[in-house]
Amino acid sequence: MKYSVSGMGCAACQARVEKAVSEVDGVTEVAVSLLTNSMNVEGNASPEAIIKAVEDAGYGAACEDDSSPRG
Repeated sequence: MKYSVSGMGCAACQARVEKAVSEVDGVTEVAVSLLTNSMNVEGNASPEAIIKAVEDAGYGAACEDDSSPRG
């Protein structure tokens, strides 16, 4: 699933977001791009849990995937 990430300004920010999201239960892989301010997440974690992890790390996130069903 793809997310937009806001507030990142350097490679350390990118690493913090990756670390925070990788610790979410159900996340199997995460890749954060500082250049595009985006993040791809694999696994079965809920978008809400992923966004909360990014926000808890001090950044903003929003889901960009409209292909997944919303409950």
